[in-house]
Amino acid sequence: MIPLQLFGINPLIELALILVVSVLTVAFGTYMGVLMALRSFFGAQSGEVALGSETE
Repeated sequence: MIPLQLFGINPLIELALILVVSVLTVAFGTYMGVLMALRSFFGAQSGEVALGSETE
């Protein structure tokens, strides 16, 4: 928290930023994990095939 205080950011805003960044990081990691699980479950070579939009 100290580095953001050097720029004069309100501590409440700083906590909100930390919370938002944490939630976005967890959401992105979950999204990538689900896509990887779908790929391995269906044996797909690309994300499009795993999600069901096959074009042959």
